[in-house]
Amino acid sequence: METFEIPVGPSQRLLKIEPQGTTNTYKIFAADRAQDWIDHEQARSVDIPDDGLLGTITVRSERDFDFEGGGAFSGDEILGIAAQITLHPSFQQQ
Repeated sequence: METFEIPVGPSQRLLKIEPQGTTNTYKIFAADRAQDWIDHEQARSVDIPDDGLLGTITVRSERDFDFEGGGAFSGDEILGIAAQITLHPSFQQQ
């Protein structure tokens, strides 16, 4: 399974999505750790870990998923991530 990138949020930050061995489980990384991750709309900053890992998501459908990670994303952004993953060829409909 190959890694792919998707844009997220109003600023269209790029995320690297890495499929895991478990069905429809993906690790989410910052594609460019040097990119400005300060969310001006919500006046919060996000500390990017050294490895760039922002969380893990298991997607069952566009609106049915589990996300584990810090506060790097708003609810709408997580919904957008899940929706984009369901459109990717690596996603297996259950």
